[in-house]
Amino acid sequence: MSTSNQHISVSSLAETKMALHSAKHGLSNPIHGIVIGKRSGDDNNVLEIVDAIPVCHEVPTKPIVDMALRLVDAHLQQQGDDDLTIIGWYTSNASTLDDDTPNLSACRIASSMSDNCQDGGDNFILVMVTTSGLLATVSKDSDSSLSPLCRVFQKDTKTKTFSSEVNSSFVTQENDTSYIISKALSKEMPIYDFVDHISNYGSEDWNNMDWIKNGAINL
Repeated sequence: MSTSNQHISVSSLAETKMALHSAKHGLSNPIHGIVIGKRSGDDNNVLEIVDAIPVCHEVPTKPIVDMALRLVDAHLQQQGDDDLTIIGWYTSNASTLDDDTPNLSACRIASSMSDNCQDGGDNFILVMVTTSGLLATVSKDSDSSLSPLCRVFQKDTKTKTFSSEVNSSFVTQENDTSYIISKALSKEMPIYDFVDHISNYGSEDWNNMDWIKNGAINL
């Protein structure tokens, strides 16, 4: 089922992690990460974004992306939940003025990952965290429809690029998500990505840099 025919729900946990990752690095560097989710609903017409796993805060290299994907895939297999899988990629642009389209690196990664999907990538998504949405959340802007934190893109059937945005009316967030994100940002909850993990190998804090679970994020 194509994402154009189904609703997409974003969990508070996933959206908070993406917001924290973007707030930590995204206002000066592009951020990238993995989107975890599953299908639900009577006709599998809901694509649930369950979790987000931060990968890097720079232009990603192929070795970093490949290793992160392998480790996350192994982690999911260990969890024993066959429904959960990698359903997308997320990003935030380096420029605070660029909220229109995802950066080229993210689009290329999403295209490559979707090509390896069994369904041809029709259900694969690219989530872009917007700077305007992040700033609106921090300022407690109640009208999130004017500045949505996350915009979701899917593969265009003609160009095969991730340039087709999912209508925002089909993308929903959990209740009180904006409040939860605002509180998490104000508390400066720590979040680590894969690059943090490998860059700090051997340091005193290394064992606390659990980039896959980021268990310090307590909602």
